[in-house]
Amino acid sequence: MNKKIFLLFFCGVLFSQQSILLDEIAAVVDDEIVLLSDVVLSANALAAQENVDPYKSPDEYKNLLLKSAESMIEQLVIIKMAEIDSVMVLEKDVDRALERQVQNIVSQAGSEEAAEQVLGRKISEFKRSYKDDMEGKLIAEKYTGELTRSIEITRLEVEDFFKTYKDSIPSFPKKYKVRHILIQITPSEESMKETELKALNILEEINEGLSFEEAAKKYSEDPGSKDNGGYLGFVPRGTFVKEFEKAAFTLAINTISKPIKTQFGFHIIEVLERSGEKVGVRHILLQTKVVDEDKTKTYKTTSDFSKEINTKNNFISIAKEYSNDETTKDNGGLLGWIDTEVYQVEELSSIIKNIPENTCSAPILTDFGYHLLWVDDIEEGGPPTIEKNWIELEQLALNKKKSDWYNDWIEKIKTKVYIKRNPLNYPQITN
Repeated sequence: MNKKIFLLFFCGVLFSQQSILLDEIAAVVDDEIVLLSDVVLSANALAAQENVDPYKSPDEYKNLLLKSAESMIEQLVIIKMAEIDSVMVLEKDVDRALERQVQNIVSQAGSEEAAEQVLGRKISEFKRSYKDDMEGKLIAEKYTGELTRSIEITRLEVEDFFKTYKDSIPSFPKKYKVRHILIQITPSEESMKETELKALNILEEINEGLSFEEAAKKYSEDPGSKDNGGYLGFVPRGTFVKEFEKAAFTLAINTISKPIKTQFGFHIIEVLERSGEKVGVRHILLQTKVVDEDKTKTYKTTSDFSKEINTKNNFISIAKEYSNDETTKDNGGLLGWIDTEVYQVEELSSIIKNIPENTCSAPILTDFGYHLLWVDDIEEGGPPTIEKNWIELEQLALNKKKSDWYNDWIEKIKTKVYIKRNPLNYPQITN
């Protein structure tokens, strides 16, 4: 079953049983309670993430209920300890985290209406009812992060970890150290003027009363944000291209920009909030159309570059001067180590593994433009070794050490807190 459809159906069934659950107590932690209805909501989310159908796998779903209940108990215990140590979070951080969660749900569901079906309630109601839960989650994360921050790992501990777990550590994939040069396909001046005029017309509609969210849903050509009313999240400086970022960090809060030209087209930007080096922003993107003549011209330029490149230094010099990828050009086009099995740009991943070391590829067309690739080095995959995979093993060992410390700590703390667990009296699920 399609995951999204399953989630909508599943939540609809469960929320129809809500009246049975509302007043049942799953656990008591000192003077705090865990409601069974909240446990169910948490388990539903896990079931959706792990694609567990409660009708086909009732035992597996029951385990998710137990897991969710215990997680909520632990969170309350941690919050109790955090209160003693005066660990707090700001209300604005809670609101932002809650907004990000809602936007993620909306994005996954496809629309606000679909998200409300998933949640079983209005989004505004969800925000009100889950604000305390989100605050608790942030406090718990902050507190546990502070507790484990000072934990370090020695070389001997990494070596012991490897000796103990080497047979259970999965093989590492083959990786390629890759550089690229991106030459974007430049639309004609006529096409750019047409797109800018369209953006100005949309801006006029907004000024006449059309909401920014509705304008984004109606006109934006950014598939990742249009259904969310153009919302891009509350993100740090460095997330956007420089023209967009300059506007996002200089516009007054709750103001809308004139059309801004970037490599992706023309943007209309609305700044919602800003704090330090982070900004909450939404946009409407209008992509400037390119024609075959534009593609042919760009291909010839890229091909001419490829003929000039015969050394790594050549490649780096041309990348620094001509590449349109602002995030990599100053570093000679370095993309880093790439696992072609999971790399998201399929057009490139299928080519990378066939490029000999220290050789420039032919031009490759993607949605971003034409690319030239250069492979600096190849790291053969296979079972991990200390020599080849030290950095990865060091991180695995450190995570294991932190996890072990936390598990010991939380079990000791639980003995100092009154905890009563009630049987999870969830209605029998039948097909």
